Amino acid sequence: MGLLSNPKQRQKIIDAVSKYNNKLCVLCYVVGVGWFLALASPYLNAQTYISENALLPGVVGNEFHFADFEVDAVLKELEGELQKDKGKLPRDWLYRQFRMIGLDTYMQNYSIKYPLHITRGQTVPGQNVYAILRARRTASTEAIVMSTPFRPKSSDLTKTTGSIVLMLGLARHFRKQPYWSKDIIFLVTDHEQIGMQAWLNGYHLLEADYIKPGELPGRSGPIQAAINLELPIGFLKSFDLKIQGLNGQLPNLDLFNLAVRLCKKEGADVTLHQQINVNGNEAFTLDGFQHTLKTMLKMMWSQAMGLPTGNHGMFHQYHIEALTIQGIHKKKSGNIQLDIAGRIVEGIFRSLNNLLERFHQSFFFYILPATNRYVSIGMYMPPFGLLCAPGLIKAIALWVGAGKETNKKEVKGDKEEKTESGKEEITSETYDQDREKKEEKTDHQEAEEEINSEEEDEEETFHPGSGILSTVPLLFSSTLMGLLCSMGPDLLASMSGSFRMNIEDGIFYGFLALFTASLIFPRMVRRKTSKGKKLQFDWQLLKCIGLIFQSLVLFSLALMNISLAFFLGVVIIPITVIVHPTSNRLLLWFQKLLLLLVSPAVLVYLTAVVGTLQEEKFTHLTTLLSKSWSNLSRGLLLTLVDRDFFGSWMFSVFSFSVLPNWLIFWGIAFCEPT
Repeated sequence: MGLLSNPKQRQKIIDAVSKYNNKLCVLCYVVGVGWFLALASPYLNAQTYISENALLPGVVGNEFHFADFEVDAVLKELEGELQKDKGKLPRDWLYRQFRMIGLDTYMQNYSIKYPLHITRGQTVPGQNVYAILRARRTASTEAIVMSTPFRPKSSDLTKTTGSIVLMLGLARHFRKQPYWSKDIIFLVTDHEQIGMQAWLNGYHLLEADYIKPGELPGRSGPIQAAINLELPIGFLKSFDLKIQGLNGQLPNLDLFNLAVRLCKKEGADVTLHQQINVNGNEAFTLDGFQHTLKTMLKMMWSQAMGLPTGNHGMFHQYHIEALTIQGIHKKKSGNIQLDIAGRIVEGIFRSLNNLLERFHQSFFFYILPATNRYVSIGMYMPPFGLLCAPGLIKAIALWVGAGKETNKKEVKGDKEEKTESGKEEITSETYDQDREKKEEKTDHQEAEEEINSEEEDEEETFHPGSGILSTVPLLFSSTLMGLLCSMGPDLLASMSGSFRMNIEDGIFYGFLALFTASLIFPRMVRRKTSKGKKLQFDWQLLKCIGLIFQSLVLFSLALMNISLAFFLGVVIIPITVIVHPTSNRLLLWFQKLLLLLVSPAVLVYLTAVVGTLQEEKFTHLTTLLSKSWSNLSRGLLLTLVDRDFFGSWMFSVFSFSVLPNWLIFWGIAFCEPT
């Protein structure tokens, strides 16, 4: 601070940054990326622990078992109901089962109106079934939720038949216990996350444009936490914990640690993105580091998508901590019975029952390289700051360079003024001699001087622009493109029928046309000069604005979704820092190619490629690319639906931040070099 308070020392630092900016940019980028990835090493991360001592995980013995619950009979009855209802939610059967246990049982009717004219204005009905176990020791002041989505046999996702059976067994067991101080809500939802959103909106008395929640006939107090179950019937190999929520939100780390500790207490394997832990000295080897790095990158990739990995992701926006326990089922290799899962869930609910207040200790912002290791926000923000530093360093260097040029011009102007004043002091005799010489000039010489003066005036008139006003056309055009991208889906969906296209293809090809139009927008704002048509603006000032805006966007995203900010920064920062106008045609086209590779359209397509690779393996590259292309159009439509249904801001971030910022640097590549 003492160095920064001294003007001379501060100026020296600024001059050094301006002089060695390229080397500093490379150094900060390499160190930042390397440091961030090295956080997967156990040398740089920390062991997880329970911050909230009131949870007391595993202190009491779990008592749940299926001895008094006829599992086979209930399962057979449930399968019969599913065949009779043809894959629909067996709401009447569930209602009777909860009522037989002695719980307050209710149904919620809701309607879905899909956005973008997907269902041509028709509404789709839905229904949720839930039951409330009233606590004997309190007056329904707080509640905990146990939920499961209903999935028919036709669904490709993990079947949840075991979750429904286990929920009924736990409800019967919990009904007999006198120690509950919080209400327990048992919830079975229809239509996956839409049904969960409808129930939460109805519970919190919220209205939405596309999901019309029906009135909930029964309610409890504020919800403290929620556990979502995705368990198939039969033996299980392990439990996979899902934590990613909407827009990259994560639950309190204490809840995750609680589930991990109770799984280990029951002797069950627990994984994160189906990656097992590397324990002991093996974690400190190179192979162990590669394994933990793979787990951390998988966790970050899932968070960067901004999509909830289960119904638990809907709770986070209401400040309710939640996660999903998914059972991994494999034939002839499972060793975990369903009653073990029941004891784990029982232990979680008994720990949550001890809470005296909301989750507030531990961490809400973290990265997990394993189920027993974590990287907190205080550990990953310094390397992320180094990763983003090149943009700010380059902006400072350009600003200082522009200031030096301005000073040179001012010094040159002062010298010219002094020279003119000296000329004014010439004697009258010298003036008369010059006047006589000028009179001796011929008419032909005077004509040549007039032509030369006109050419000089023309060159000065079309000299490249400078100042903030010269950047307004590009800034306005890039912002307009972002606004059109944001407003485009509804218009494209309404026009799809006129072109005899389905809505998915209409929106996809419409955005493709809009992106193509944005590529040629620099030609629309260029002006004619003596050297041809070139963009005329202060590109150094514009690049300063673009780099500062880029840094602000990345740092803002890092506070909410560090994974998305990291992946964007790694890809975009090196290209935006090096882009500059040039007269070298080969270098110019190379810069344009690099900019195209980091454009929003290409980044979204590469995301579709990675997502397709995670779903299945491909032997031919052409098959992978074609499958990714088809998944891209479907993923774009689902992103827009998530924006309208759940409030996802992923599409808005790319429309108002990533695309306009990229267009600024795309315009710089078309600028006339100075």
